[in-house]
Amino acid sequence: MDCTGSMGSYIKSATDNIRLIVDEIVSKEMTKIRLALVEYRDHPPQDTTFITCVHNFTDKVQEMKDWLGQCSAQGGGDTPEAVADALHDILKLSWRSEATKICVLISDAPPHGLKQCDDHFPDGCPLGFDPLKIAREMAEKHITLYVVGVEPPIGKFSLQA
Repeated sequence: MDCTGSMGSYIKSATDNIRLIVDEIVSKEMTKIRLALVEYRDHPPQDTTFITCVHNFTDKVQEMKDWLGQCSAQGGGDTPEAVADALHDILKLSWRSEATKICVLISDAPPHGLKQCDDHFPDGCPLGFDPLKIAREMAEKHITLYVVGVEPPIGKFSLQA
């Protein structure tokens, strides 16, 4: 989940809705559910708090809710954010091979390198992670990726990607 400053007006709604969805799944599913959370911001000097903050899988719903309660919107700088880094970390989580694997990316900004204005890293992720390559690798590993853009302007980026 994008935890940059521009998410300030959306982060509470996003975390509240995640809680509701988790509660709904837990109440209706007879299978074991494991949850993880990857928070992301941006690379220095745009943000100095963290690039990503990884909470690996847990089967404890309350633990996930506690992680959500700690999410705060701050930092960032330019418009694009460390989306590629988050996807990279998501791919490296302890996914179970036999599980149904779903990832929901919640953001109001695109990754670096889409040749948009106000991108301090126009050549892409400073660590070299390619979001499209990672998305393909996720598909190969049967991880379904859903992207939720919380603000209408993010749609213009997806059309240009």
